[in-house]
Amino acid sequence: MQSSIRAQGSSSIWDGIYTEAQAVRGEEEYAARCASCHSVDLRGNSNSPSLLGLSFMFIWEGRTLGELFGKVSTEMPTDQPGSLSLQSYAAILAFILKKNEFPAGSSELSTNDAVLNQILITSEGAAN
Repeated sequence: MQSSIRAQGSSSIWDGIYTEAQAVRGEEEYAARCASCHSVDLRGNSNSPSLLGLSFMFIWEGRTLGELFGKVSTEMPTDQPGSLSLQSYAAILAFILKKNEFPAGSSELSTNDAVLNQILITSEGAAN
C-alpha cells in the first residue's frame, strides 16, 4: 500500500521542498529558540535528540514531514510549546533539512497539513 500511496503523488524531502532563504530564516529562529536544547550544531544532548544524520533518520525515516511538523509545532520549544508562528516552525524545519543536506528548491516549505503529510522522510533520494 505504501508504494501505491507514493505513486499517487506523494513526494519526499529530496524534492526541493524548501527555499534557501527560508532555511536562512530558520537558522536564525533555531539559534534563538532551539539551540539551547538541541545545541548549536543540532547534535542534541542527553535530554534532546540529535536533529542530524543517522540519529535524525533513525527516528523519522519512513514517516511524513507532517508528523515531524506536528510534533515540533505543538511540543517545541519545551518551555513554551506552540509559541512560534507556523511560518517560523516551517523555517526551522527548512534549516534542519538544509543541515541534513536535503536539496532546496524554488518553493517554500508549506505549513499545510495535507501537503506536509504527503512528503516522506527517506534517506533514499532521486533513485525513487
